[in-house]
Amino acid sequence: MGLPWRRATRRDPACPLELSGGLEGLIAELARDHRVVVYDPRGCGQSTAAGPFDLRTDCEDLAAVVEAAGGNAVALAVANGLAYAVHAAAEHPDLISHVVAFGPAAAVVLPRAEAEGAGMLASSSVIEMLQTMQATDPRAASRAIISATNPQLDEDELQERVERLGSYLSSEATIERSQAWLEDDASEQMLALGERFWILYGGGDGLYEESLTEQVAGRFPEAHMVEIADGPISRPDAIAETLRRLTLRSPR
Repeated sequence: MGLPWRRATRRDPACPLELSGGLEGLIAELARDHRVVVYDPRGCGQSTAAGPFDLRTDCEDLAAVVEAAGGNAVALAVANGLAYAVHAAAEHPDLISHVVAFGPAAAVVLPRAEAEGAGMLASSSVIEMLQTMQATDPRAASRAIISATNPQLDEDELQERVERLGSYLSSEATIERSQAWLEDDASEQMLALGERFWILYGGGDGLYEESLTEQVAGRFPEAHMVEIADGPISRPDAIAETLRRLTLRSPR
């Protein structure tokens, strides 16, 4: 998911918080002093159920949303949203000034061959298992990912999150996007972004592996890496503060 922003005093009224995929706390925090725009990709929420769900279409859709919102955006990307945020930012620097990756996204910025065995989402066996589950039991796949990335949730909260995600995502879109993500290597675009690329990482995220840190820093030497002690997923306030540091020093 990308969250383009433009300076404003409150949340865009067209962005219902209930469709934000568990990021309500972050959206509410940022909305205190930024304009936050959240959109539903194809096959999700209130968007069309029809595809295509390929990476190129997602990149073009993101760029179109940012352009309609006025441009001058920072894309805050989580999970597979990192792929099309990075591609769109590399192709449209006039629309997206920076990309900030957090949560699971921060653990999958390395090309697959370099990251193999270094984290849950870098493991071929885990990925194959999740792909099979997505095709046969998508809710079980969602539960596995959510529980790994949100260890603070109790059973009732976990079940509620799984139910919400199941009603928000179409299985077809999820499977096609997962395959597109597996086949993509956005490292060239990440390198091209240079210091426009920020990576938030840390403990408290079941997909985070400390061994990735030096690899990522070496692979993308110009990128800004910010460690959040309890993990960015659990610290919307820390993510918001990082965004404020970034946007205050960026040209409007």
